[in-house]
Amino acid sequence: MPRRRNSDSGQYEEVYSTKDIVELLRDTRLGTSEVADELGCHRTTAHDRLHELKQGGIVTCERVGNTQIWSLIDDEAHQ
Repeated sequence: MPRRRNSDSGQYEEVYSTKDIVELLRDTRLGTSEVADELGCHRTTAHDRLHELKQGGIVTCERVGNTQIWSLIDDEAHQ
């Protein structure tokens, strides 16, 4: 998972946190490229992060043509 050093604390922190992605997917479904655009990262980075969240049981994806559409598994649990 991408991490950056915080210039104030010197500690490493997540760049694309679970919280950020949950907020992004709340009440909607987005394709991988749309998630990448919203996060401001490369599509591969977004896909890798979304795949981690899928393995963690937070998001699910559905293939529509050549696109993977991502959504929260249980939107109520993340509010």
